[in-house]
Amino acid sequence: MGFSFADHTGLLEHFLAGRREIVDQIDRRLLNLQGKAIRQHTGRGSWADILNGCFFELPTLSRQDSRLNGQLAAARLADGFEPVAADGYARELDPVDLVLRAHHHWDHSRWPGRNGRIIYAQSLYAAFMMRQLEHLSLRMWDDGNAAAAERLPQVQHLLDLLNAGAAPPRVRDARWLIQTAQSPLTRHLKPYFTLAERVAGSFTNRDRLEIHKAGATLAGGHLRSQLRHRSWQTGWAVDDPQLLAITHLSNSMDLALLVGDLIPLLDAYSAACGRHDNNERLALADAILQGLSADPELLLTRLDLLAPSTVIEDLFVDGSDSGHARYTPMGEAHLERVGQYATLIARTADWLRHDAALLDPSRAAYSPLGIVYGFCADIPSNMVLNTLRSPPSTDLSLEDLFISTGRLEQKLTQAQEWQRLPKGEGERDAFEHSTEWAEQMFGRMFKALEARAARHTQPNASSNPQARLYVVPRGVDSLGRGALPAGIVSAQEHCLTSDPALGRGIGATVLSRNRIATDRAEGRFLASADVDGAWFGVSKAPLTICTSHGQNALIRDVPPAVIEVLRLVCPELVVVA
Repeated sequence: MGFSFADHTGLLEHFLAGRREIVDQIDRRLLNLQGKAIRQHTGRGSWADILNGCFFELPTLSRQDSRLNGQLAAARLADGFEPVAADGYARELDPVDLVLRAHHHWDHSRWPGRNGRIIYAQSLYAAFMMRQLEHLSLRMWDDGNAAAAERLPQVQHLLDLLNAGAAPPRVRDARWLIQTAQSPLTRHLKPYFTLAERVAGSFTNRDRLEIHKAGATLAGGHLRSQLRHRSWQTGWAVDDPQLLAITHLSNSMDLALLVGDLIPLLDAYSAACGRHDNNERLALADAILQGLSADPELLLTRLDLLAPSTVIEDLFVDGSDSGHARYTPMGEAHLERVGQYATLIARTADWLRHDAALLDPSRAAYSPLGIVYGFCADIPSNMVLNTLRSPPSTDLSLEDLFISTGRLEQKLTQAQEWQRLPKGEGERDAFEHSTEWAEQMFGRMFKALEARAARHTQPNASSNPQARLYVVPRGVDSLGRGALPAGIVSAQEHCLTSDPALGRGIGATVLSRNRIATDRAEGRFLASADVDGAWFGVSKAPLTICTSHGQNALIRDVPPAVIEVLRLVCPELVVVA
């Protein structure tokens, strides 16, 4: 940064001291606008400028402090967290969007008086400050890992001051901000792994454990929500192989990071079980089980598919030496983590199965397994939108919603309030809590835990037989008798090429070069290569649609460079015919 960490903490302390004046400015300039022409001629960028002005145009702010405007966001962008919107929605806590939603809601109901507007203005203030604190949490490492440990209490102090104002959104623990700061959709994946390495090299064991707990529970909630939304969109059941294949294709990074979060949690859980610390054991089990519920097949029953399903070729594989693909240091570290995870989940599966029964959602009024919301940032957004109608009814924080015990009736009441939040035309409910969904998520996870506990040393703990991906190299037109097993199915449609003529000739799916580059960067391929000016890739879909169900799959006309990568990332699965 062009400015120090201390400069930014000082700036945020100034904003906290000027809370009342800033809230008044938010009301006057952004909310008290019924019937005013400014609303007809102001674009989103101008609204953002007005909101920033409510903070950075404080009369008491020094010129030096005013120059910090936008620096935290710029530093996040420089880290590689380049935002990308899907359907115009970047999945971040966006105070400007919350301003426009208030205008829309009041236009369709009634505009409140000053008291009602001030309540909402206080929530907008808290949302703006929370976003600043999220960005600040990523700057703790700017002067090294040792500095991060010293700066975490400073971020916590600022968060405590913000929460003293009693306006939502609420995150009580600064360690969770490190995870919520990573919620928005971004163009690149590498920054997430870089940040994970920084966390691993910083803080006390207890602090790291809480950061990993936040990571596991938030990832579990996001991936369960994604599964629910995909099921709604397609009409497919949640265990439909096509639906699971779609989610697996987009979840490589999430699952890879989740494995990294689960390892220290499982290690600490094993230790708690050994010393009979039941309180610590159950708290850790709660977070672990929420993480496992994201994908019980890959995380519990099919450990043989976990590594290839979570490989991100762009980051983990070095194919620069033609014909000699190898893992990058980041790829080697990931492979090692998958091995550590497999050992730990085998060791703890039986204990987890026992503790899971204590957290069965069918016996509880509320369960984190039953919530559906989309992205993490949607939850604090809901906290803000809930104040459109009345002051907050509870002091529940983001962390509270991911704990399966305590204050369950209040959590259920909060969930029900969010289900009734105003929404735009065609939008689904912003939040859902479904006991049926919780039981469904719990049931499939518990079944997978039983399978893992029964076959704890076997990578494939499912009842399906082991299956392989058979690969016919380019230029091989015929195979000898018996070269392929009986009942093998073609997976040729899951070969992708940017060459239309080649695609027609071999039955591969044709995609543009840009689309293939994007899919490759997102970890959707098992292997790919640029061959003779055209990209050729093999999707991960056959792992879910075919091999996980005991069905051998066949692909043909695969270039040697792609085969080399397949042999690297799927050594136990690939058979070159």
